[in-house]
Amino acid sequence: MKRSRLTILVALALTVLSAAAMAQSDGADVYNRCAGCHKSTGLGVPGYAPPLAGHLPDIERTRGGRTYLIQVLLYGLKGDIQVKEHRYHATMPAFADLNDEDAAAVLNRILTSWGNDTLLPKNHKAIAPSEFKARRNNKLTPEQVYAIRGKLGLK
Repeated sequence: MKRSRLTILVALALTVLSAAAMAQSDGADVYNRCAGCHKSTGLGVPGYAPPLAGHLPDIERTRGGRTYLIQVLLYGLKGDIQVKEHRYHATMPAFADLNDEDAAAVLNRILTSWGNDTLLPKNHKAIAPSEFKARRNNKLTPEQVYAIRGKLGLK
């Protein structure tokens, strides 16, 4: 009798833990929303959507860059930008509808995909959902995010 109760409790605990693990996003499904413009390769579309591959680690290394990346994802970006001598003009939509966990997961996925992981600072730490939560009250426009880009010295 005790053994069957123990077996049931263990099975129930494993079911709950499995469901929790499955609920956690690795960012892959969320990235499908980004791939239309930035492509599955992270290389973007010339003249329209900038590459994420080989570029986001540069932003991450910039003072204030980590916060800026969170703001871009939450509030979007509107304005001409330059990445490695190439110009891009697109309006990135805001993805404030993502929950904090999914937002952090997709940004971490981008920061560690396509060889970006080898370009990150050695002291890089994964972006936590709490960092998104802390920025949600800013309520920036895509134009304000663009202005922040300029203040960071990003073209």
